[in-house]
Amino acid sequence: MTITHAVVRAAGLGDVGHILAEYREAIKNLPMEESANLLSRPYDEFKAAVENGLFFVIENAVGNFMAGAGVFDLENPTEKELGMCYVKKEWRGFGLQTLLLQVRVCAATLGQVPEKNGNDNTNKNYAALIAGVKPANAHSAANTTELGFEPLAVPSAALFAACASCRTPPASGSGRKCCCDFFYLSDDRRAEAIEKSLQMENWSTIRNGNQLIITLKIRHLQDPDFRNALQDIVHELRHEMSGAGASMACY
Repeated sequence: MTITHAVVRAAGLGDVGHILAEYREAIKNLPMEESANLLSRPYDEFKAAVENGLFFVIENAVGNFMAGAGVFDLENPTEKELGMCYVKKEWRGFGLQTLLLQVRVCAATLGQVPEKNGNDNTNKNYAALIAGVKPANAHSAANTTELGFEPLAVPSAALFAACASCRTPPASGSGRKCCCDFFYLSDDRRAEAIEKSLQMENWSTIRNGNQLIITLKIRHLQDPDFRNALQDIVHELRHEMSGAGASMACY
């Protein structure tokens, strides 16, 4: 069995050119049915995600790019979109998309939106986590729903802002406003994803006799204060769900 060591980490500004080169190469060289699933973002949104520590890369021991994905702030501050996921062909099947989903759920949840009344003593609302997937991309749709994302019946207008730069817009007359279907993560599955991430020491998978071991160099999974904050969020989400269930039982 061959063993490959890799790391997942937040990208820095020094990584911007290299990451974009990987995406450009994929768009240029992959067959259209594959490259169409690679949903790029406007440069300013991509750079903002990097600056905010919300774009993550997986790379091998010598720094070669294996996969990447980001979290993007939307015009509506109560929503964040998980997007721009790309796993290089030779590393597909190792579960890297799922790992990047879990990492981003944790990172995005740490950015919270207070209640409108501004009372610090009340519970917080956490920005909704939304993912867009092309209908033909069955593998990504399966990974997304397996983590707990559910179809979003009425996407907000903010989710369509990136459509202006889309390379593969829906065909005229298709009746589609966007080439993607949108999914959101419920509170219970968000709590579950965060808890699983907090329990991970590293990520290890085996495929076709090849073992891939990924070290988690993610600040919000290493820093004690961040870990405590995430654990508090898990408790709060589950407490709110329990309270909601008790209230419903009273009727």
